[in-house]
Amino acid sequence: MRTAKRASLLAISLLMTVLPMQRVLASDSPPRKIVSGWAPYWATNASTSTITANADLMGDVSPFWFSVSSISRILDQYTSSNSIPMATQVATLHSSGVKVIPTFTDGTGRLVLAGILADPIKSAALISTLTTMTTVNNFDGIDLDWEGFAFTDGSASWPTTQPNWTRFIGQLAASLHQLGKVLSVTTPEIRDPATGKRGYWVYDWAGIASSIDRLRIMTYDYSVSSAGPIGPITWVETTAKYAASIVPASKIWVGVPAYGRDWVVAVTGTCPVLGADGQPLGIDIRAPGNGVAGSRATFTSRDAQKLAATYGVTPTWNATYGENTFNYSKTYVGTDASGVPASCTAQRTAWYQDPRGVQARAALVGKYRLGGIAFWTFGIEDPGTWAQLRNYAKTISPDQVIATLTLSKSQIGFSTPSVLSATFKILDSTPVIGVPILFQTLQAGATSWRDIGTATTTADGVAQLALIGSQNLQVRALSQGTWQQLAATSAPQYLNVGRLVSAESSTSVRRTAPFFVTGSLWPGDAGVILLLQTKSLGQWVTIANSSSTAGGSYSLTATSQNPGLFAYRVVVNADTRFNQVFSAPFTILIR
Repeated sequence: MRTAKRASLLAISLLMTVLPMQRVLASDSPPRKIVSGWAPYWATNASTSTITANADLMGDVSPFWFSVSSISRILDQYTSSNSIPMATQVATLHSSGVKVIPTFTDGTGRLVLAGILADPIKSAALISTLTTMTTVNNFDGIDLDWEGFAFTDGSASWPTTQPNWTRFIGQLAASLHQLGKVLSVTTPEIRDPATGKRGYWVYDWAGIASSIDRLRIMTYDYSVSSAGPIGPITWVETTAKYAASIVPASKIWVGVPAYGRDWVVAVTGTCPVLGADGQPLGIDIRAPGNGVAGSRATFTSRDAQKLAATYGVTPTWNATYGENTFNYSKTYVGTDASGVPASCTAQRTAWYQDPRGVQARAALVGKYRLGGIAFWTFGIEDPGTWAQLRNYAKTISPDQVIATLTLSKSQIGFSTPSVLSATFKILDSTPVIGVPILFQTLQAGATSWRDIGTATTTADGVAQLALIGSQNLQVRALSQGTWQQLAATSAPQYLNVGRLVSAESSTSVRRTAPFFVTGSLWPGDAGVILLLQTKSLGQWVTIANSSSTAGGSYSLTATSQNPGLFAYRVVVNADTRFNQVFSAPFTILIR
């Protein structure tokens, strides 16, 4: 993604290890979704094929589609390059089970975006534009890849830009999170100040850590101006380790290049005149690079072996850098500017990461419990990469959690407590211990669940919460996903609540004389239907009805033609909020 030159960095040698906690799971265990990356607008078909074929490894992907031109204008690079409607492409990715988090680059000029962030009105307008883009297009969030701060604006602007960037990210995250959307940011590295170098500190990882959902680090293009590794594993690990010290590790994704670089390191002879395509005239332009010392070309990881074979060389694995490299010579023949025959021989050096190199970077996910790796870009990777990644991802697959919820009472009166007991266990019945559990309710007619409290699982995997009955509702319990365990949600349970009802009457009345039953409801709503019933031949029979007045009071009137001792009760009819309830039976002597 980045083309700007970078100063050489001093690699720190670190020993690559795999955490002892990693385990070998059954071959049919679902892999951890450790892969994300970018799907470029110029290679939609190739990237989509990769994504759909390996969707079991991916939780989300970032189509590389948009560029911010102003606070209200977003350049749509996808639509101008593809005939398939964007909505269709989004639906295709969704149908593969991956979230769609498109990338928005900085398409403005030097210091323009920094100026927008410095202006509260303009930055709010840009937040509105970006948020609207996610809702209108059914995106699951957005990814910001704003590299101008680092490579165009100049480091003198960073002290001013950094606090504005941090504030903007917090406000954008709040806007997106309110809609259930995620915010990802893609940045170059920031270095541990203890090393004496700060890297691209304008992006303020520590300041944005609590706001963002993803941090994708551009751990590639380490070597730019001269031949060298694309992203040496020592550098990648140092960067990831520092990031994990200031950002929750599960939010961190390290970049993996699916391309290689091919440099000219020396030239002998007189090179022919270069054509407009940068190649010597009359030379096969399909071959990477040209005869100018220091120039470089790019090739895909998918074609790396083919390139080496073309020149009869065998790539060498460099264990220090975790990359492959090979050297070869290429002779260019043509004419000089005067038309005189000319030729030169270029010594070339290529570096790239094969499946073994990708696996070495994926191992950092398990070592530091990172979110995963992010490919730049899908569709050009070595096909052999996926089998290795899948096998590894299964060894660090998170445990599936089973959640169940029981209620001490499923039928209660108003303001009466019921204890909610949520049990969380993994598939082998091992309790999930010390995990915060969120309890939620859904009222009748509502469309969204409401948080009511949290509790932590005990040694038996149980979390409990007392709920006071206020009306009929559903209840459920949820655990958030962790690096070790998947998120889990219990099946909803119904809690049925009845109003409280009091009933008073005379204990003795004359036959054929009217008698009255009075009382009140709690909560005291007007218009609630009440029935007076008496027991006859073992069955309750309705003999009168009425409705409550404001405040919940009521009065029922009835007569009896027969003498004797009779049982009565008051019935409060069900409504949308409460179940049907009955008063305690009472007796009246009819004389």
